[in-house]
Amino acid sequence: MKSYFAKAKSFFSTKGFKRAFKIIGFFFIGLFALILISAVGLRIYFERNKTEIVKKINTQINDNILGEAKIGDIGYKFLIGFPNFTVVLKDVELKDSLFAIHKRPVLKAGEIEVRLNVLALLKKEVNIHKIVINDATIDLYKDKNGVSNSNIFKPKNKKPKTESTTTTSIDEVVLKNVNFISENQQGNKLFYFHIESLKSKIDYSDEGWKTDVRLKTFAKSLAFNTQKGSFVKDKEIDGNLSVDFSKARNQISVVADKLEIGGDPFKIKAHFNIGKGNSLFDIDIKTKILWRNASNLLSNNISSKLNKFDLKVPLEASCLIKGDMRVKGDPEILVNAVIKDDELKTSYGAVANCSFNGKFTNNYKNGLGCNDANSAVIVTDFKGEHKEIPLSIPSAIINNLEKPVATGKFNSEYDVVKMKNLINEDFIKFHEGRAKVNLDFKVDIVDLRLNKPHFTGNIIINDVSLYYKPKNMNLQKTNIELHFTEQALLINKIKYQNQKNTVFMEGRVDNFLNLYYDAPEKMTVNWKIYSPFLDIKQIIGVLSYHDKSVPQKTKTKTQSSGQLQEVFSKSKVNLDLRVDKLSYNKMLGNQFKVDIAINNGGLYVKNGSMQGLTGSSIYFDAQLVPKNGLVFFKSNINLKDGEISRFLASFNNFGIKSFSPNSIKGKLSLTTSLTGTLNPERDLIKSSIKGDVKFDVKNGTLINFEPIQKIGKVAISNRDVSHITFSDLYAIATINGEKINVKELKVSSNVLNIDVNGMYSLSGQGTNLAVKIPLRNPKDDYKIANQKERDELRYKGIVLNLLVVDGKNGETKIKLGKPSEEAPKEKQKRKKK
Repeated sequence: MKSYFAKAKSFFSTKGFKRAFKIIGFFFIGLFALILISAVGLRIYFERNKTEIVKKINTQINDNILGEAKIGDIGYKFLIGFPNFTVVLKDVELKDSLFAIHKRPVLKAGEIEVRLNVLALLKKEVNIHKIVINDATIDLYKDKNGVSNSNIFKPKNKKPKTESTTTTSIDEVVLKNVNFISENQQGNKLFYFHIESLKSKIDYSDEGWKTDVRLKTFAKSLAFNTQKGSFVKDKEIDGNLSVDFSKARNQISVVADKLEIGGDPFKIKAHFNIGKGNSLFDIDIKTKILWRNASNLLSNNISSKLNKFDLKVPLEASCLIKGDMRVKGDPEILVNAVIKDDELKTSYGAVANCSFNGKFTNNYKNGLGCNDANSAVIVTDFKGEHKEIPLSIPSAIINNLEKPVATGKFNSEYDVVKMKNLINEDFIKFHEGRAKVNLDFKVDIVDLRLNKPHFTGNIIINDVSLYYKPKNMNLQKTNIELHFTEQALLINKIKYQNQKNTVFMEGRVDNFLNLYYDAPEKMTVNWKIYSPFLDIKQIIGVLSYHDKSVPQKTKTKTQSSGQLQEVFSKSKVNLDLRVDKLSYNKMLGNQFKVDIAINNGGLYVKNGSMQGLTGSSIYFDAQLVPKNGLVFFKSNINLKDGEISRFLASFNNFGIKSFSPNSIKGKLSLTTSLTGTLNPERDLIKSSIKGDVKFDVKNGTLINFEPIQKIGKVAISNRDVSHITFSDLYAIATINGEKINVKELKVSSNVLNIDVNGMYSLSGQGTNLAVKIPLRNPKDDYKIANQKERDELRYKGIVLNLLVVDGKNGETKIKLGKPSEEAPKEKQKRKKK
């Protein structure tokens, strides 16, 4: 290393190096002196010819404009742009000839540097090679009446070219701190940029010119329609542009491989026609950008909607804008985006693992204009998961953004247990099953929310088990098919099992979707129900049950779940019920048919009929209304040829303890109109019964019938009353709780005839029955064919009058007398009253 420095020191000390160094030094000193002398000379030339130069610049400007140019002052910048000559114009203002009308100057600049060719200047010519504009506003304006300040340049006269003809061209343009405004009030357009810096060197050719532009600007407005808002509003734009002008096409082309807008990189290709009568343009933009960043680059009428959604991962997007600067209204906009494996956030919740292709156009149908009414968002190959439920939309279109309507196809297949994320388990709890959904949908969109969706298609649920809590109802391993048509909702293949009951159901709801949203109280669900065996007591419990632990307005996990519950509670249900065999307590029957309407929790039974196991027929209607755990009922029953012992046993003998149902046999014909209450176990509350009863028993027997046996001991002890056959047992009575007012009761038998009227109490308090017994033996009365003769013979001879009154321990006792024969104390009480 020491030897190297020693050699270098020796070389720099040689005479040859010193001589060369002096020559180089003198050259640079001479060059600097030449530049200095030239610059001083140019300065002196400028000062001596300043007036003439200003005059030539003004002349050149005013010769080419229709209006007025003003320059406040002119100066010279020493050594700037050498060897060219740099002139500084201060306080420059350009006004067109219509300035008095619109008051908007085309140009107002604090300083403009103009770089002039020295050789041309020495020939008394002004040849501008570079222009630098500082602290300026360029304002191109057209008002609503078409008055414009941009027609400031005079048209050039066509002259034949000669060899001596020269063309002045500006080779370089620089802008610093310049506001560029282009406002067209007639077309509702406003472009406003604050240009921090712009540098452009221009290469000219016979075909036109080219330039590379270095741009840094701030976009205050890029509004193609000021009524809709601005694109890239308040965003910084930074990057390089390649600009090309073609004389043949009268078109400016712009290309940017990496132009940063708001910090995101964009590839841009654009074309602008500048010929007379042709202001067509197209801008093709490509980028990879976050959803929210892309949304914020769009006009407010679009971004306000898109900002209600969000995606986590940058998406690939392209945008094509085509239009005419001279035409009022929006340009044509076409946006395409590709989303892959992202999370889409919506007002309804997040969609995970989301992928789809999106497209926006504001010219959906050619010829209808570029506007919101003719705009559409097209989504294809949409896939994702919402709350663990897979979603698939092969295609969907949101059309007419003024009144958006979405149409498309929706598919899904999932385990129904996942419905717990959508439907509150206090309403419906799913245990197992699999659902398959294939629907075509049409839905209005209001404030970017789905409003009253309409579906056609089907939902198939296989092997589903669920618990419907409001009705305490379990479905086990059944299939459910929901078919949505334009006219109705069809419900097929439902199997319900509850203990001993097996029920098969299918239903129909006409005008389902319209009523679902607008008038659920007018909705009627029509069910056809078939069961091979049915326990009426259990089915009434299911239909009338309402779980008090579930409030009427339950907090649900989704709005749709809450609405579904509300619809269920308000809608009406019609049941067409057909049962092969049924039971109610001890009553058995077959061929049971009934129409049931369910409304506001009440059951309204019409056209009920049933065949008894012994050949009897029962016809009935009823109303059952649940309240506070009880069921209030009103019924009309018409029974023909029923077995009276079975009938009494079915209703627990109506609480009568003085005889058992097996003590009486015969064919019963019955007409009743009753009201009453069923307890929570759906058993009859005896004290609640009210109504009228009329019955007739033919060809019956009384076997060890205790009330008759008591009467027999008093009236006809010499006759056997343990087994009585009777041709007729007829009664009319009114029931009021535990009191039965027997208006008329006649027994015509082979042992004795009995007439009864008065009050019978089921509680053992208040019984007062008048019993009239003819003592003659009626055993041969059946031989008398004429009914009138038989009735006249009935009361012939001695007639015994008895009273049946309360006894001990809820039993009755019998005594001689008539109802009018009261004890003296009772008579005195009545007189006092």
